[in-house]
This record gives sequence, C-alpha cells and structure tokens, in this order.
Amino acid sequence: MRAPGVKMGGDLQQADRNWNSAEVRRAEPLIWAPVRVHWRSVEESKEMSSEHARTPKQTRSRQSFDRVLDAATNILAERGFSGLTLTQVSKQSRVSIGSIYCRVDSKEDLVRAVQARALEEMDHEFAMLVNRVRRKSLPLRALVPTMTRELALYLRRHAPLLRAFMQQAADDPVLEAVGKKSFQQNALDFKLILLDRRAEIHHPDPEHAAAMCFTVVYGCLSRFLGLGAPGEKEGDWNQLIEDLGLMALAFLVVDLKQATQTGKASK
Repeated sequence: MRAPGVKMGGDLQQADRNWNSAEVRRAEPLIWAPVRVHWRSVEESKEMSSEHARTPKQTRSRQSFDRVLDAATNILAERGFSGLTLTQVSKQSRVSIGSIYCRVDSKEDLVRAVQARALEEMDHEFAMLVNRVRRKSLPLRALVPTMTRELALYLRRHAPLLRAFMQQAADDPVLEAVGKKSFQQNALDFKLILLDRRAEIHHPDPEHAAAMCFTVVYGCLSRFLGLGAPGEKEGDWNQLIEDLGLMALAFLVVDLKQATQTGKASK
C-alpha cells in the first residue's frame, strides 16, 4: 500500500524516462538537492527513512516494517498524530510492538520515517503531473489555470496526511525541516513550468512573479483545506480554484508599471 493518491507502475516508469530526457531537464539548480531529477532512487529513499529507523536487512523483516509504515500512514491520515498509537499500528500491521521497537525508538521516530517515505512519493507524483502538463505546451493563459487546478487537486488528495505532518511539525523540528524541503521543491517545480512561458509574462520581474503565484495559490488552498492549522472551509472549492488561477494569470500578464501610472493619472 502506498500513500494516498500515488499511482505506481508503468506510468511512473514512463514518467522517469520523460523526466530524464533533455526536453524536460531543469533549467536551474534545486534549492535543496542536486540538479537533474529531484526525487531519489529507491535505495536513496530507503536511506531517508532509515535516518529515523533501523533498516531491516532480511526480506521478511523489510516486508514487516513496510506493513508498519503502511499502517502508521493510514492511522495518521485518519486520526492525526494524537490518534496514532503503537498498539494500533501493531494491530493493523500484524507486527508485534517488540518488533516495532526493534526498528524505531519512539512513536515520534516512526512518524518521521512515515513522513520521509510519504513526502518522497508525493514529490515524485507532483513532478509527474508537472511533466504531464509541460508536454501539452500550453500558452500561459491556459497554463496558469491548469497548474493552479493540478496543485489544488494534488493537495486535496494528500490533505489528511499533510495536515497530520504540519500540525506535529510545530513541536518537531525534524518534521518541520523535511516538510519545508518538500514545500520548496514543489514551489520550484511550479515556478519553473510558469517560466517556460517567460516570453508571455509582462511582469517586470518574471522570477519573482512566478514564485509569488505559487506562494499565494498554495497559501489560499492550504487555508481552505485546513493544512497547518484547523479552520473552517470558506466559500466554494471550485470557485476558489478558478479565481486563484485568474488572479495569478493577471499578476503575470498585466504591465504593473503602466497600470499604476494609469491609476495615478486618473486621480
């Protein structure tokens, strides 16, 4: 079982081939990882999780610990950190509590291992959807609303698990640091695909404008979904996505200097 919303298999392998092609390689260094592809190999991903857990060496032990991570992931998504207990994890995974403690020292370390694996898969999924949109070669007027909707649907798919991570990150600097890296990678992916249409952007600082589009869109979507802090949903979800897409597009294509000068002249 994988994190909610992640599809593995043939499509993923094809995305890997597409991402490695010269056509879609990144145009600038990543914020927190080497240039080329931002997701890691399976082996490197396991090393990420093993920072907080003792990696099993035998196949059967690895399968057992995978079940532990799967069970903890499901419980976190359904009940949050406060609802996660090793007793419940043991029951759902069919792995004894003693065996779980052979791999992690605490509930907190288990959550860190879950987060490392889950965010790695989520980042991979987000890169796949960016590539899928990039291959359509959309003009900016269609690209911005499309990426806004893709980001919205991506966040909604993973909202229960992200919400659990974000809420606990307030008390766990390790979770906060890993979550911040994932956020920065998503922000870079979003910015770079908008900058593919740099020639259509009229903002005097395209880099800043593209980055700000992600910041505002992500912030509004996160508030609606209750990520980071509990809150009531305000307004209509689909209307919010449409409005955010249009506002971001306007920010990119309107000549702000001319608009402000026109406003001053009319006074």
